[in-house]
Amino acid sequence: MRERFGVRSVRTRVRRGRPLALVVSLALIAFLPAGAASAADEESSCEACHRDREFLVKNKKLYDYYQQWDASVHRQEEVTCDNCHGGDPSARGEAEAHGDGVGADDPKSGVYFKNVPETCGTCHEEILESFLKSDHAEHIDAKADEDQGPTCVTCHGSIDVGVLNVNSVEAACARCHNEKTDNHPETPDRAQTILNRFLSIQRFYRYISIRAKPADAKPFFVDMDVQLSHLSQTWHTFDLDEIESETADVLAQLKVMREEIRRQRAQDRPERKAATK
Repeated sequence: MRERFGVRSVRTRVRRGRPLALVVSLALIAFLPAGAASAADEESSCEACHRDREFLVKNKKLYDYYQQWDASVHRQEEVTCDNCHGGDPSARGEAEAHGDGVGADDPKSGVYFKNVPETCGTCHEEILESFLKSDHAEHIDAKADEDQGPTCVTCHGSIDVGVLNVNSVEAACARCHNEKTDNHPETPDRAQTILNRFLSIQRFYRYISIRAKPADAKPFFVDMDVQLSHLSQTWHTFDLDEIESETADVLAQLKVMREEIRRQRAQDRPERKAATK
């Protein structure tokens, strides 16, 4: 699956080579036969077809699907339809463009529910590694083909994705974890409580970035950013005990740093007053 949907490596190469690629492209355009440059720049057939406003009547779901992608971070990051769905965006005909395995109901598709984690993982590699350790991943494997499992899109949406926050995480978890299912109904409240602490982490982080002396802040944030990245990965194991412990540890370190900044600023205040006299 990773070989088929090699989004990250391709996009990285394109971006790093953009200045040189631009020069080469301009040079080629000057020497290409008339019409060859425009053919090379021809837009994706996915976009040309699915943005057609006739879909508002013929198939509004597909039209809305395109509009969501058009406004999404995925488009900004140059993730195209074929990166996830497969198909051939250079083909003009519908059958040729779609090929095999485009729809979510086809087990060969990258957006079929059992394949979604690997598809998303072509860019979000560390997150995938954590997710594969989780109970959620085991549930996906155990599901029958006609069922759905707790995949990335269950929580984040499929195209115009969102990051869960303290206002949305409870409802997201409660889709599966509730009194009716008797599937750890305490999970939504607990997840919300932990994310509320993460709001405190953000506030302390911002305070330190503003108030700390640059010489002190740089080594602190180098280490802290590594920890926050790891905490994001830990969230995707859905081990709430480990997430809670790691969150508390990060928050404690930020509080210590904040108090150190306050102490230092209190010491510096008389010196600044004396210097102005």
